[in-house]
Amino acid sequence: MSELDEMAAYFGVKNSPGTPDPLEPLAELGRRLDDPALRLAWRTARKTREAAAITAEREYGRARHGIRRAPAARIVDLREQIDLAHGRAGLFVLVEELAERTRLRVTTTVLRRASDPQVGSLARRISTGVQELLAVLEGDFVHPDEVHRTAEAALEDLTSRYLAARATGGSADLSDWAEAVELALAVVRTAATRA
Repeated sequence: MSELDEMAAYFGVKNSPGTPDPLEPLAELGRRLDDPALRLAWRTARKTREAAAITAEREYGRARHGIRRAPAARIVDLREQIDLAHGRAGLFVLVEELAERTRLRVTTTVLRRASDPQVGSLARRISTGVQELLAVLEGDFVHPDEVHRTAEAALEDLTSRYLAARATGGSADLSDWAEAVELALAVVRTAATRA
């Protein structure tokens, strides 16, 4: 018995025997996002980028307030380095938040599933879109601070705890989710100039 079948049986949701579960793409996405190795990789990348931001802040502090003060142009360059470093770190914070909220939303969707023929195609769109969005956010960008600000705005609905917990599993809810994922992906791709 699959994990989805076990969850469905526990909550009294019945699937016809031998019928593939239309929400399987979402369940697979949830399992992928729950992979401890992937979660550790994201956390390690975020911590590495946060350490780089702290290093940039320290260098800025030494240049600005140290015994030998740096010229104004150097101070401006160092400030920009801080912004870029915070942007890079912020992108991985968004990756972790998106994965976390997606796991929650997948769980609530599976538990509150509705029998609707559109659910399967919507589940595939969401699964594919979220995976592509995570891959884009993990990239290295020329202007990570700008991409971070844009992505933060574009992902607002997708990283909302409230919306994730209120998922219904119906086709209208999944359609809204799929559209939000695709819009966020388009916005982030437009803003992103890869390094």
